[in-house]
Amino acid sequence: MITTEALLLVAGLMFAIGALGFLIRRNLIIVLASVELMLNAANLTFLAGSRIHGGPDGGLNMDG
Repeated sequence: MITTEALLLVAGLMFAIGALGFLIRRNLIIVLASVELMLNAANLTFLAGSRIHGGPDGGLNMDG
């Protein structure tokens, strides 16, 4: 089983690589791919948060 800490570590690395590519490269395709990598890292962070709070909805109870 993959731990939550491992997910957050991978997400952080993905975001850092995407940010580095966004700041260094001047090619539009590379910049857009870097932005996509950063968005995927954010989604992975949401997945880790969902695992922490125990459900696909992030553990939010909207029933009252």
